[in-house]
Amino acid sequence: MGRKPLSVKTLLIESAKILEEAGLPDPKLEIPKSPEHGEVSCTSAFELAKKLNKSPMDVALDVASNVKEIIERKRGLIKSVEVVKPGFINFYVDWPSYAVKIIEDVLSSAEAYGSSDMGKGRRILIEHTSVNPNKALHVGHARNVCLGSALARLYKFAGFDVLVANYIDDSGSQMADIILGIKYLGYPMEPPEGMRFDEYCGDKVYVEVNRLLEQKPELSEKKRLLIKEIEDRLSDSFALSREIALRVLKEQLKTCWRLGASYDILNRESDVVAFGLWEEVFSKLKKKNACYLATSGPKAGCWMLDLSGHKTLSKEGDEVLVKSDGTTTYVARDIAYAAWKLGIVERDFKYKLFGKNKDQSDILITDINGDVDFKVKDVDMTIAVVDVRQRRPQEIVKYALGLIGADPSKYVHFAYEVVSLSAKEAERMGLNVNGAEFVHMKGREGIYVKVDSVIDSIKNKIIFETAQRHPDWSPQKVESVAENVAIGALVYALVKGDADKIIVFDREEALKIEGDTGPYLQYSYARACRILEKSPIKQGEVKRRETLEKQEITLLREISLFPLVIEESVKLMLLKKLANYAYNLASTFNNFYESCPVLTDNEEIMKFRLALTRAYLITMGNCLRILGIPIVEEM
Repeated sequence: MGRKPLSVKTLLIESAKILEEAGLPDPKLEIPKSPEHGEVSCTSAFELAKKLNKSPMDVALDVASNVKEIIERKRGLIKSVEVVKPGFINFYVDWPSYAVKIIEDVLSSAEAYGSSDMGKGRRILIEHTSVNPNKALHVGHARNVCLGSALARLYKFAGFDVLVANYIDDSGSQMADIILGIKYLGYPMEPPEGMRFDEYCGDKVYVEVNRLLEQKPELSEKKRLLIKEIEDRLSDSFALSREIALRVLKEQLKTCWRLGASYDILNRESDVVAFGLWEEVFSKLKKKNACYLATSGPKAGCWMLDLSGHKTLSKEGDEVLVKSDGTTTYVARDIAYAAWKLGIVERDFKYKLFGKNKDQSDILITDINGDVDFKVKDVDMTIAVVDVRQRRPQEIVKYALGLIGADPSKYVHFAYEVVSLSAKEAERMGLNVNGAEFVHMKGREGIYVKVDSVIDSIKNKIIFETAQRHPDWSPQKVESVAENVAIGALVYALVKGDADKIIVFDREEALKIEGDTGPYLQYSYARACRILEKSPIKQGEVKRRETLEKQEITLLREISLFPLVIEESVKLMLLKKLANYAYNLASTFNNFYESCPVLTDNEEIMKFRLALTRAYLITMGNCLRILGIPIVEEM
């Protein structure tokens, strides 16, 4: 049995039934952007006009004449119909009745308002974060964490069974840099006092080793041998790599948890080979004649993936899967890992308990001696949140999956653009921007802004301002609010825009309390909480009011659209749509607040507006939770 249709869906259903009764089968309906065009608009006249060889206006007028009689007879939420050039059939509602319906729907649904069962019976694996365990997270990594976490929460809200994975790239070049520094170049295993281990590995060892590699080319051969040693699980280098990666990972996850992330499984790249996943996939590729051993040229001795069957990928030549020294490439391991995600390999990981998320749910990690019985199976879609620079490797993975019998459409690359630093942000780091508008981050050169330092600097500014504004608050309360507002500022700045556009990050812009920012959304929520706190009436029946203010109707309309926004955000995989909705909702509420006093002497009006404010809080609260913005009741 499905869920009871919410207000806006009820309206669409009622409009469709009226049109079908009027002789228009399968009507095409949409929600107009402007309320001047009604609450529901039918566009079927345009398509029908071609079949009947009539103008869309004539068709629309004919349909509308039948619709008017049905509306009069049914006396439902639809009050009237109007035909607008060049042939739209627009429906208008009885707002006094519809307003009560909207508020009752929201209040009765509470935090479930807008959720659905559209994903019932479908399982999705979302992989995000996936930062090399050799450094602390910078704001570019944070965009991945925030987008991936929000996607997971969005799909869960829509009824999908969501599994969240973090792919730990603990083998290969970047890990070899750290091993080289500690094992051969004299860098101590322990960081200086007061420095986190992930910061030490990334800010000092990684950056300085890369500088030395440029100055001393002879170190490159030692690094190449280390990469091979790291794949040998019996070697000292593997043991050291595993220890470093685990220590860095624990620090990285503290940052991710701060951003609101939550994980089910941590899959180590080194285990893709160890558990035989690559061996099985390699065998499948060979059987399909999809790969070959190069016998001449610069790739002699390498196993290559044949890309001749792909129109675009083939332009840059075939892809190396296994190097001449026997080590596997990132792409090879990614193909094997993707095949595991889609359940087309017999081999499987073993897991052990790693720890707990902030909500106390278990996190599992791959381990050759794992004792936890956990199987990933029946995945309908896997989403890899990976930046646009990996578009070609991701396309290669997708193509290879098709070659070995998987359905490539089930493998989705959620691509996003990188985060750059504004000129002001770069100057704060002491960089010379030479007139540039923004500066790209470069990990090897140490040009980046760490997530924790950004949150802490924003937080410290908020602590100072909040303590001045609320001298009666305890230091603990001031710090708690400041932490949540700082996180809200960063998270919203990273999820609100087009995923395929570069973000130019500036902490001062992100912190503004006016405009399209996280603190603006949090402030509008806190403002609504303050109204309810001051109210002499805590709860009351929502009664029909014959006259509604324009600002009340606008807010009601915005609240009613939330279930559709969720549905469309899921279908389009578009977090920007939800973020934009949250901003419009906050702006609409603030306009309502300025124009329509809630705590008025008229008890009937006060009860109605208090109920409307509660409905707003529920809707905005759901937006904030999905986006990953902490809820703040006081600011």
